[in-house]
Amino acid sequence: MENEIAPELAEVAHGMNKRRSTIRSLLGVRRRGIEWLLGHVNSDGSIGKPEEGFHFYRAPWTFSIAGESSAASGVCGWIRENMLTPDGKIEGPFRIYKDAYAYRNATLMLGAHLTRQYDLSYGLIPDLMTWWDDASGGFYNDLTEDGGKSDRMDIPYACGPGLASLALGRIDIARSVYGFLQRIHEAQTELPDRFYYAWSSTNGTLMTSFPEGEAFWHVVENQVDRAQRWTIGGIAAGFLCRLYLADPRPEYLALARNYQAFSMDATDGQFNYAQVCKSSWGSSLLYQITGEEVYLEWGCRMSDWYVETQQSDGFWSWQGYETLGSKIELTLEFVMHVDNLVGGLASG
Repeated sequence: MENEIAPELAEVAHGMNKRRSTIRSLLGVRRRGIEWLLGHVNSDGSIGKPEEGFHFYRAPWTFSIAGESSAASGVCGWIRENMLTPDGKIEGPFRIYKDAYAYRNATLMLGAHLTRQYDLSYGLIPDLMTWWDDASGGFYNDLTEDGGKSDRMDIPYACGPGLASLALGRIDIARSVYGFLQRIHEAQTELPDRFYYAWSSTNGTLMTSFPEGEAFWHVVENQVDRAQRWTIGGIAAGFLCRLYLADPRPEYLALARNYQAFSMDATDGQFNYAQVCKSSWGSSLLYQITGEEVYLEWGCRMSDWYVETQQSDGFWSWQGYETLGSKIELTLEFVMHVDNLVGGLASG
């Protein structure tokens, strides 16, 4: 009996040691990232160069989960003073970017809620809901030049508002985002090779035709080594797992598995691009919920990637992220993902 049990105990011990060592490494990565970010917080509460645009929408979230409540509240104070309009919108000369409009706002809202700055969380719900498409359950992507909303909706820019809705008690809207993700997944005809992830609100259909040069914003070809929205599987799985924790319906977990599988089955070339980052979101939460080794292994692989790609000063930088604002944006996000990995590995 002892000989039969010993290998099992050894395997369990190995898994625990692996998790502990990975968590220790990630905590160091998180601290270095936070220290670099704190070094760019200005005396007025802003971070970096706000005139470069709304790169800093994730700052309250990242600072809050890292225990830096002063920095989190300071950024919220600056946004309140310089970007919050009387009618509850985030606008003004520092906004600059018109893409990912609801996604940026929703990410700010979630972080402000963690920071207990409720005028920037609950207070922005009415405006966020103007971006919701009740027919599909998704959210419009971008603000158009004429002040309207784009026809295109997609997976990442629906999951962001879905996470904020869940955090703010609008589980009805979070469930509608599940319906949107399910609708998109059911419409796929070229899996596992291609995943078309954009949806037309006008036509109520998957967008499989698009202008030349627009593939990045519409499809992921899973075995092609190039810059793509490798994010789609991980963020969908991450959102669905969070929804499952609040409302444990098996269909949420099943769909999360499907989205994460697409991410994990992709070419190893995806690790050459920053967009692979969100794959750790799905794997960490799926490991927490299921305890399955496959998600632990992927989480550890993603952990190694964060360690290996972090610069010695603590930030992350990639092609296309050369400005200070874009480095801050990327580092804010990666620190958040590292924290999610720590949480998933610790509770799995």
